[in-house]
Amino acid sequence: MGNFFLYLVVLVAPLIQINLTSAELGFRSNSKVSQPISSSDVTIFKSSTSEHQPTLKNSINSSSKGVQLHFRDYSLGEILKNIHAETGIRFNIPPKMEKTLVTLDIEARHWKGSVRKLIADYSRVEVWTNKPKTSQIWLLESNPHN
Repeated sequence: MGNFFLYLVVLVAPLIQINLTSAELGFRSNSKVSQPISSSDVTIFKSSTSEHQPTLKNSINSSSKGVQLHFRDYSLGEILKNIHAETGIRFNIPPKMEKTLVTLDIEARHWKGSVRKLIADYSRVEVWTNKPKTSQIWLLESNPHN
């Protein structure tokens, strides 16, 4: 009887772990980019609300209602470092892109939605898991196609 229980545990335990594990992989390529992304100023403005609320300069607000990101002429690399410090999401960004200045206002229900809005215009590889600390995103430099 003891061996039967041991065999049952050995067979069922991996199945339980498989059901609890999930990862979402994504890749997006901007093949029609007319110029490579450089360290020059790039401005992104995104807002999902039409309400007139005062916008704080360079802030991340996370509450039960959602996530708000507000940055004015702030480097993309620093924004991603702040998000990493808040969530644990790991970002890999080429040094050339780190100094790209960004202006944005983003509101979303979850971190995943906020980050996706932030990086929507960049070529990237995304690996999302159930826990932000184990999620990772690689931003890629785009080259124009001739």
